[in-house]
Amino acid sequence: MARDPQILMRAVAVIALIAAALATAIQFDRERAPERSVDIRSTDDPLRAELERCRKITPEHLATDTACQAAWTENRRRFFAPSSDGREEE
Repeated sequence: MARDPQILMRAVAVIALIAAALATAIQFDRERAPERSVDIRSTDDPLRAELERCRKITPEHLATDTACQAAWTENRRRFFAPSSDGREEE
């Protein structure tokens, strides 16, 4: 019976260590997240640059922004259009 409090304390300590490790991993992932979007902006594709701009505007402005509507239409056309050689477009 004397060992039950020891086992309980060890279990609490292990759970606390796991929670601390998870919190650290989540924080580390959040700090690295902006680096992922840099790759998208570094391309020379003007359509990608326009789509990046369109992602940042509000839905109300998107409804009246004809440039964004055209960019999304072109993006859908590129995505759904079959390529001529059977491979995906690059």
